[in-house]
Amino acid sequence: MKGFPREGGVRAGTAWGARAAHALVGALARALVFAVALALAAFAAARDARASEARRFVELAYQTLSQTRPDATAARTAATSAIAAADDAEAVAEAHFFLGQLDEDAGAFGAALEQDRAAIAALPESTWARRAQGRIEWLEARSEGDFAPLAALERVRRDPDAADNPVVIAGLAERASQFPPGRVRVEARMLVAEAWLGRLHRPDLAIAPLRLVESDPNADPLTARLAEREIVDAEITRGALREAGAEAHAHAVRLDPRFVARVDKLARRRALLYVALSEIALFLALTLGALARAVRRASDGVRLQRLRGSLRGLGPIAAGFGAYIALVGGALASRYESGNAAPFLALGAVTVPLVLCAHVWNAVGRASAPARAARAVLSGVSVVAAAFVLLDVVNPTYLDGFGL
Repeated sequence: MKGFPREGGVRAGTAWGARAAHALVGALARALVFAVALALAAFAAARDARASEARRFVELAYQTLSQTRPDATAARTAATSAIAAADDAEAVAEAHFFLGQLDEDAGAFGAALEQDRAAIAALPESTWARRAQGRIEWLEARSEGDFAPLAALERVRRDPDAADNPVVIAGLAERASQFPPGRVRVEARMLVAEAWLGRLHRPDLAIAPLRLVESDPNADPLTARLAEREIVDAEITRGALREAGAEAHAHAVRLDPRFVARVDKLARRRALLYVALSEIALFLALTLGALARAVRRASDGVRLQRLRGSLRGLGPIAAGFGAYIALVGGALASRYESGNAAPFLALGAVTVPLVLCAHVWNAVGRASAPARAARAVLSGVSVVAAAFVLLDVVNPTYLDGFGL
């Protein structure tokens, strides 16, 4: 019995030793972390102390431009000082590239070229030299007219309000006609066309510059194909589907076959729309004609009285049928993510007068079996035609599902 307390003391001593060991390990870990942080801070301080004068001027140039009120003049002075320090080839190359960017932003494209070439000369294998080479290629490809056309184009591109100003766009189109042949003339005309097609909503004015781009030998194949496609789109937008189809087939080699097929589908849809409207007009004309003949014939007075009575009884039924189409069809369409209940609501509203017209025509028309069959067929076709017109006006996406 006397051994138990002794065993408990041993266990307590062991637990105390474990806690002391854990505390020692924790202290050593914290000391190690502190030492690493101190070493990193010392390394950073030493690196900053070793930073070249050119590097410090480059960082000053960036800081000057990143202020709330950027000062391009002070940034240019700092970058020029970095070049003058000439104690860090990479910083000097970056300073030249930085000055080239300032020159390009200011529209001094010739000066930007010189700065980019100087960046390459300062350190040919640097990242700045590679970026400078890319900008040199871009500028040299647009150097016609000693960069005057490019300067005019960039002034419009950089103006956020230019795309909404028809006077500015028309002015650029006029100036582009005086540009020397080259890529800038192509890009200027594309900018003009896209402005007319876009915010200005004048597709009729976009076609002429697009045709000039499409036939310009300085336009690359991708731009020429884009211009041709936008010509067709402009014709479609202004409702000239026949002209759009002719244009698409005349230049089918430059267009995606699926795009040409879509244009043909739109042309067929327009033709079907005219047929549907004509059929509805014929149905209404025949109905009104039969009713007018019945009114002129005194012998049909009893039939007209019966017609009035039957219409009073049929009205609620027709209204209920229209409501059924609108509500049930709309509910089913709304269950799908891309569904739209609007066509069914409109169809329900249009069905009511069509049903009443069919009933009137049937009541006052000829009673022979062929006549009744013809009226039934024409009435059913009229409902289908009305549905087609509504879908074409409200949501043509449904017609795509039927291949129309």
